[in-house]
Amino acid sequence: MKCFKIAAAALITIAAFSSQAADGVFRGEAMGHNDLVVVDVTVKGDKITDVKIVKSLETPAVSELPKKVIPEMIVENQSLKIDRISGATFSSFAIVGAVKDALTKAGIDASKFLQGSSHRYLFTVPAESEADVVIVGGGGAGVSAAVSAARAGAKVILLEKMSFLGGNTVLAGGALNAADPALEGKQKMSGGQRAMVEGLLAEEPRNELHRALIAACRTKWEAHVAKTPDVLFDCEELHALQTWKAGDYAANLELVDKLARLAPDTVKLLASMGFDWNDFTSQYVGAIWPRSHDAKYFTSGQGYIDTYRETIRKENLPVTIYYQTKAENLITKNGRVVGVEAAGPDGKPVKVSAAKGVILAAGGFGANVEMRMKYDTQWDGKLDKKIGTTNSPAITGDGIVMAAKAGAKLIDMGYIQLLPVTDPQNGTVSGVCQGTAIYVNTDGKRFVNEMERRDVLSRAALAQKGGVFYRMCTVKNSRVKPDGMTTMGQSIDTLIKAGKVVRGDTIEDLAKKTNIDAAALRQTFEKFNDFCRKQSVDPEFGRPSCAPNIPMYEGPYYAELRTPSVHHTMGGVQIDTDTHVIGKDGKAIPGLYAAGEVTGGIHGTNRAGGNAISDALSYGYVAGANAALGK
Repeated sequence: MKCFKIAAAALITIAAFSSQAADGVFRGEAMGHNDLVVVDVTVKGDKITDVKIVKSLETPAVSELPKKVIPEMIVENQSLKIDRISGATFSSFAIVGAVKDALTKAGIDASKFLQGSSHRYLFTVPAESEADVVIVGGGGAGVSAAVSAARAGAKVILLEKMSFLGGNTVLAGGALNAADPALEGKQKMSGGQRAMVEGLLAEEPRNELHRALIAACRTKWEAHVAKTPDVLFDCEELHALQTWKAGDYAANLELVDKLARLAPDTVKLLASMGFDWNDFTSQYVGAIWPRSHDAKYFTSGQGYIDTYRETIRKENLPVTIYYQTKAENLITKNGRVVGVEAAGPDGKPVKVSAAKGVILAAGGFGANVEMRMKYDTQWDGKLDKKIGTTNSPAITGDGIVMAAKAGAKLIDMGYIQLLPVTDPQNGTVSGVCQGTAIYVNTDGKRFVNEMERRDVLSRAALAQKGGVFYRMCTVKNSRVKPDGMTTMGQSIDTLIKAGKVVRGDTIEDLAKKTNIDAAALRQTFEKFNDFCRKQSVDPEFGRPSCAPNIPMYEGPYYAELRTPSVHHTMGGVQIDTDTHVIGKDGKAIPGLYAAGEVTGGIHGTNRAGGNAISDALSYGYVAGANAALGK
């Protein structure tokens, strides 16, 4: 929605500045989520006449609205009492803080701008509206569904409770898993990787689909080995088999199989929309296999959201977005879901009718401590508020609760994933080392196969002193671009200054700066490099491979202190392969669809790293197409 209003109790009349204050432009700065936010503030007489943001490295989707409206609100209201933009707390406070810093440098008493009532930015949303398809949630699954439904001719209204699109997708590392033999064929296959494939093919089939997948994969494997035995192998069946095993065979294999088959098409679809991929694949934390696709130019998962949003604009698709609108209940009529009741930006009721279907894409419940504690069956009650989360504050299980009230069946709710490599202070996904770096405890020793499942990595990490460890890599194999920015949009210099990353020119230098015994750390590096040279199987922890850019032969080196945080909830509403939501009676609920983390049944007990975005974008597109057709 382009229409909006600024809600404020009153305009504040500011007293005259000190006679010592001069007119002019003054620069101020304050720490945001990622880096310093820098502003130029123009002062004339007794007023702030302009606020310009000179530098901001905040997450693009999250900071977009604050960067636009907070400077305008400061000037319009002559006040620094500006409420934060929901979900963008750090960015909002940083802009206000930087303006305050500029005023102080100008010799102005900034407290004069902190009097009276506060001011809040609100969008305008109609009390009642109609669409063919209504989507709850504007993360990856939601925007994918919106494009799909609109391309199929449906009028779409998307409800997003935050002030921006993105959900967890914009906060993710950005990997999308998809089998891509041509791209992966640029890599060599190690003995450990060969053993992994042969082990899967030797398994006793657990059902007929499992048998068929093994047979199809074996045929492709044998042909591959006969022709190119040293080249990395992959196929859709291998992706499905590894995903199912990674979740302890608890997932619905039909959903897993379809995900693996949809993922390559999702890669192609995004490319057709103008999305540029890297010309190589990598292996993210817990991804099992090097099939993770990354954006060439975008930061983290931001590129996916931007691409779908730009497609809506370029193709003039009939998609309307209601921001700051929290869905609360599904509307049913004669057993069919026909709309959504929500609370608008001003808290007043909003009703949106859906002629063809409602799609739930509201995410999981990783940021809802109460739900985590209620459902967890894996972490022995440890998921209380003491443990952080990588999730957006919006990810509180709203869609799951709504669906359950409407009669949906919930499955796998006890399966909650921790990401082992998060910032100990705030639980965020950040840092500079890749998923295939080495994990070293505070005694300077490796303690786990770094390419294991995320639950295995997290349990191993929590068993270390203080539940923390160092992830280590070299400058050459880090995720720092030539311009000094990480792939998460953070400045490496700022991370080092803030103590988030340690840089050492030599192993001994790194050991000193991390307070680790230098001899122990050198021995750890030497053992790892010996394994890398031989490219066999790691004799210490059974790591299957050492990619060509991973060996730690020479510095400079990076180290970052890491700990596990809540990352993904594998449970949610049950769906079939066409994304219909299944009721407690085992039948599809007419008019109700779901995609993304709000669903259960796809990842089992443990999600393979890089599969969440594949899941959200692929099944989101399926949901949009089916809802548009009323199928």
